[in-house]
Amino acid sequence: MLPINPQFESLFNPHNIDEDCKKIADEIDTVVRPQICEMLKAGKCKEAVTLYLDLMRTMVRHFVDDEHYCYFDDMYAPEYSLQRIYEDIKQCGIGDEEQVMLDIGHSEIMDSECYHEYDYPSYI
Repeated sequence: MLPINPQFESLFNPHNIDEDCKKIADEIDTVVRPQICEMLKAGKCKEAVTLYLDLMRTMVRHFVDDEHYCYFDDMYAPEYSLQRIYEDIKQCGIGDEEQVMLDIGHSEIMDSECYHEYDYPSYI
């Protein structure tokens, strides 16, 4: 079972679950993504990748545990938010160590129930 980062518990609070989980995505886009982008700009790529993977692991756990799959039809908005962060990381030109971290983290996610049963996140 993937660990949940306590930093993101408030993000995945049941009060934030709405159609397409847009409230969760909005918070990711306005709070977490800028934080990760600042880390990348400051050359703190390892910290940025770690935070991204922690967020992804937490999302994957909550997607299944809180049955987020019941709240959307065509799009699961937090997935798109995470995909934008992933693209930010890739555009930054991370080093080999960070790429290995991403590969291992994505492998963990691909072994999850969320990925196997619901194909989320679909971009990895």
